[in-house]
Amino acid sequence: MRLVLPNPGLDLRIPRHEDLERMEKQEAADRPKWDNKAQYILTCVGFCIGLGNVWRFPYLCQSHGGGKSREDPRCGSSGAGEFI
Repeated sequence: MRLVLPNPGLDLRIPRHEDLERMEKQEAADRPKWDNKAQYILTCVGFCIGLGNVWRFPYLCQSHGGGKSREDPRCGSSGAGEFI
């Protein structure tokens, strides 16, 4: 038994199941894909951490004296500094 719709031509505008599957496969082929798993993992980590924290970390290190080195006069001028 076929359902009679009050809107003529509506059954012609509604795609069949096979047509929907074909359209989904075409759309899936057009989507961009990851080159490798490392890109995917790094992107996920980047979204979890957030870009603000990536920018903030070097600022906090610099404001708290990170990266400064002090020469120990007893070692001479070996060039190897001691980090504070």
